[in-house]
Amino acid sequence: MMNWRALSQTKQDRIWSEVNKIIKWKPGSRCHHIIPPDPYQVFDISSGMSGKASNDDVVRVLNDLETSILKAFQSCTGKHDVMYALDWQHVGYIFSPHQTMPQDEFGEWPVPVFPNGDYYFFFHQDFSWGLLGDPWKCTITVFGEELLEAIDHDPPILFQNR
Repeated sequence: MMNWRALSQTKQDRIWSEVNKIIKWKPGSRCHHIIPPDPYQVFDISSGMSGKASNDDVVRVLNDLETSILKAFQSCTGKHDVMYALDWQHVGYIFSPHQTMPQDEFGEWPVPVFPNGDYYFFFHQDFSWGLLGDPWKCTITVFGEELLEAIDHDPPILFQNR
């Protein structure tokens, strides 16, 4: 887990406070809409939820999602840039998309791209772009021109209209 370093509580609180300003998110409120800065695009990821496809298909689609998103993160960051990976009400991390990405016993990153039950957010170190996973709406919202272009260049299967 060398690449992924847990954020201190203080740092994590500061980052969440910044995030809540940027995306105007009030978790816990009944209408917890995520409103990212323009430009942004919302992708319906419900087809990646198990139950709608065979398990093999889901695994393939989710692996493709992770690979595509990692490529996009890499193309939008310099070798020495870092990113924040946030998991709502859990420990957050700072990592470099250019280093080895550790995986847990389920083959997932410490904070997965696919929001399977929690809000998973990824931000560039300067918060100019990011990826916001919403498990309740079954969406991944991508904001920031640079990241949108990178994903558009090589979109994951999950983001392509079938």
